[in-house]
Amino acid sequence: MSKGGMNKGDINKGDINKGDINKADKNKAGMNKEFREKNANNLKLLGMFAVSFAVLTVATGGKFFSAGQMKLIAYLFPEMGVLSLGMMLAMISGGIDLTVVAVADLSGILCCMMLKAVMPNDASLPVQILVLLLVVAVGLVIGGLCGAFSGTLISRIGIPAMVATLGASDIILGLAVGITNGSSVKELPPILNGVVSYRLFDAIPASTIIFAVCAGAVAFILNKTSLGFKIYMIGSNKTATRYSGIDDKKTITLTYMISGMLSSVSGLLMCGHFNSARSDFGKSYLTPAILICVLAGVSPNGGKGKAAGMVIAVVILQTLSSGFSMFQNISDYYKNLIWGLVLILVMIINVTSERRKARG
Repeated sequence: MSKGGMNKGDINKGDINKGDINKADKNKAGMNKEFREKNANNLKLLGMFAVSFAVLTVATGGKFFSAGQMKLIAYLFPEMGVLSLGMMLAMISGGIDLTVVAVADLSGILCCMMLKAVMPNDASLPVQILVLLLVVAVGLVIGGLCGAFSGTLISRIGIPAMVATLGASDIILGLAVGITNGSSVKELPPILNGVVSYRLFDAIPASTIIFAVCAGAVAFILNKTSLGFKIYMIGSNKTATRYSGIDDKKTITLTYMISGMLSSVSGLLMCGHFNSARSDFGKSYLTPAILICVLAGVSPNGGKGKAAGMVIAVVILQTLSSGFSMFQNISDYYKNLIWGLVLILVMIINVTSERRKARG
């Protein structure tokens, strides 16, 4: 054969290379399909966010799409976001935590009172930060104790989560109102507001960083620890979990303790935002917290939910909330009505989808 021709070995080599390419394409397609299936809900949420953002931008004549509005959204969503992370943990375990708002309010009130009492006059910045860290630690303990109370009622005594946390919420809220006589805790040392309102690089609010840390911690617990595995197991099948040797009582108590601690962080963010503390600061956050969980793909029946979905869902809800605030004819009093309707609508869609999957 001439030099310009192709010998048999070259043909076989070409066939092999072509086969390798086809195999690689199939593997890539399989990986893409697996990625879409595992992240289907997150992809839907991203699409929902894009549509919501576009509609609000057009409806406001472009005013919604501004640097100031984006900074406002980033500043406001962490309060509700951290609160929702605690709710998510309880729901994944097969329960619900209706104390999140009450714990946030009580913890915020006690921490602000302590901050006022302990902070020395004319304290230097390092001393102020040290005192604030001490107050935050106390707040986490308060939240953990409140969560342990709810968790004990559920796991040890056997009261259903909804009833137990509803009763505990009234007790905790009653304490918050009783301590303050329904009034505000004002004239706080400036360090709390200074930390919460601080912007890294004059762009990223410290509250957003705190939310990211909390979301990362929750994701780590759920995905990388035995506690997270147990929480998913209990939510999926509590009876089978008990027979497998898992201490479901301890796991449930720990779950609600973490939820309480997250609620305390949210309460401190609220107090830092308003530079005061009241027993009714988070009263409108309960329904949105549940809605965020449902939007994020957390199953009300337990055993399902991811922190990544929570991050997207809370940004969507805050985007809608901020967008509604730009319309003067939509009163803030209608927001609860809107959130309730959206929650019911999302639940109907989810239940219908689950039934179709079960049939097909």
